[in-house]
Amino acid sequence: MGTWTLWIAFNAGVALFLLLDLGLFHRRAHVIVLREAALESAAWVALSVAFGFWIYFAHGRGPGLEFFTGYVIEKSLSVDNVFIFLLIFQFFRVDPRYQHRLLFYGVLGALILRGAMIGVGAILIQRFEWILYLFGAFLLYAGFKLFGADHSVHPEKNPVVRWAQKILPMSQTGDGQKLFTRANGRLLLTPLFLVVLVLETTDFIFALDSIPAVFGVTRDPFLVYSSNVCAILGLRAFYFLLAGILPYFRYLDEGLAVVLMFIGAKMLAEPWLHISTGLSLAIVGGVIGFAVVVSIVAAKLGKRRSDDSRHKEHLAIEQSPRSVSVEPLGTKLSTVARNIELLADANARQRIQAAESLFFEGTARIRTWINESQKDEEFRNLLVQERFERPYGDSLPQPRLTVGIAVSPVTFEKIRSANGSPPLAGAPADQDVLEFELEFEEDSVRPPRLDILTTRAPSGGGVIARFLEKFGEGIQQVEIDVTDVDRATHILRERFKVEPIYPAARAGASGTRVNFFLVAKYDGTKVLVELVEQRK
Repeated sequence: MGTWTLWIAFNAGVALFLLLDLGLFHRRAHVIVLREAALESAAWVALSVAFGFWIYFAHGRGPGLEFFTGYVIEKSLSVDNVFIFLLIFQFFRVDPRYQHRLLFYGVLGALILRGAMIGVGAILIQRFEWILYLFGAFLLYAGFKLFGADHSVHPEKNPVVRWAQKILPMSQTGDGQKLFTRANGRLLLTPLFLVVLVLETTDFIFALDSIPAVFGVTRDPFLVYSSNVCAILGLRAFYFLLAGILPYFRYLDEGLAVVLMFIGAKMLAEPWLHISTGLSLAIVGGVIGFAVVVSIVAAKLGKRRSDDSRHKEHLAIEQSPRSVSVEPLGTKLSTVARNIELLADANARQRIQAAESLFFEGTARIRTWINESQKDEEFRNLLVQERFERPYGDSLPQPRLTVGIAVSPVTFEKIRSANGSPPLAGAPADQDVLEFELEFEEDSVRPPRLDILTTRAPSGGGVIARFLEKFGEGIQQVEIDVTDVDRATHILRERFKVEPIYPAARAGASGTRVNFFLVAKYDGTKVLVELVEQRK
């Protein structure tokens, strides 16, 4: 059905919507909030569904159902893309304000790349129809491999990235959201360019199974292409909408695996068994819907078990003289709370990913503030710096940060036990805190460092107990290591007009000296920052 007029009109419409999206709605870099992501996702889905209905009524029931089946397959597979994009952004520590622009560039590349792959696939099928059996066998294999797939990312091993590091003129510093910058009259690529390369090569890998899957539904290149494009166009908003709730889609991989294996088996059995497009759409939609429902039910059951555990803890504490308030029952389980639970998971990979997410979330809260503070040379020189080998080959100096996670005593013991019972820090006896440090070295440019904190106040009136009573388990503070806490406090008070919580440094854990500040995030809310003086 893809006449030249239809191809040109469709691509012109796509270009128009992309120009409006980038030039009007996202002209200025900003963090995409949940409401904005939900509205954009709804808009892209509405446009895609409207286009599908136009095909249905203008070109017939068959092409319409083929488009919708391809769209559902691509949209479902894009959830895995979202998870990988999240890990890539965490790996490269991309500022949340720039993520939408990078995904925009990634979409542009994906449209070109997938268009070329679909064209090559259509030519091969036309000349060598037996290649469909290879596609079917590959989908069976891809579906089997998707069961229990490890979603860890290793951009530093990406051959395209390694080639770019060696051959292309790279800048060692960023320039906002730009992919290119100038230094000493030379045009250089910024580190964000490498992020786009990783996004593009990752999409290429995903396209290897998603495009054959749609060819298993329809042989029409236009329907394959348009269903791919419609799914990809909403991927950016989909990312910001789903990134926070991906842990709840725990069984979606299994559902996608069944879908890929079904399409592969359908292609292999086509000469003997014909499955109509309508039935294929029902099976694909049913499998994906069932996987999502099972994931949600499992998440709610896990939440109920967590609530029951906390309720038992609450009753036990109420009957004890060492009373302390815990998170109110019935509170909706947040992503942070889910990641805190995963810190006690038996699977080491789950613990590492949860720690990375918590570290990224905590440090993101002060990124803007600390970047501004480091413009003061004296304050910057007081920060304890660490150096990390980045994927682009250079050594990255970063302030030594630790994210403090406040948890109930029961959760504290679970996390400590699951991670080899690390030693407790030597906290002063008069302070309401027990703590130990978690640091993971694996699969990370910057190993996530967490302080796990809980209350030990007999009356429940200490700092950690009050935090748990008011907010429940969550990110309580971000620690910054300095060489001189007194001088750093003076600079923040006099030059940045940030008043310390204590007039002078006080004793911290393991013999350190500390002071605390409430600093403003980009949205105006406050974050507790602890300056920790490291002993020489």
